[in-house]
Amino acid sequence: MLFRVLAFACLISLPAAASLLAASTPAAAALQCEAQINESLAGMSIPQDDVKSVRVMRRGKGAKSATNYTWDAWVRRNSCSGYVMIHMTRTCMIQQVYTTGDCRVDGMQRY
Repeated sequence: MLFRVLAFACLISLPAAASLLAASTPAAAALQCEAQINESLAGMSIPQDDVKSVRVMRRGKGAKSATNYTWDAWVRRNSCSGYVMIHMTRTCMIQQVYTTGDCRVDGMQRY
């Protein structure tokens, strides 16, 4: 009987926990930050058909990485081998944008 009670308690708390964690998962960030990523790419004159993929990754900072983190968007383009990197705060404010590999955007740093 104890197992059933514990299992039931876990099922009740699972939706609440999922809603709290949803905002900090990469998939949720991709949706949450989609508008900012698209605006940034449009501002660089990168057409949507040149975007091969966008991967959003969470980067923790320090001992309290559960609440202190940022997002990195790795944008792979069809026209070059490299990425356009977009660093954002956890609320999707863009902090830095640069390119890697042979990807180039006028007026942007390249590493």
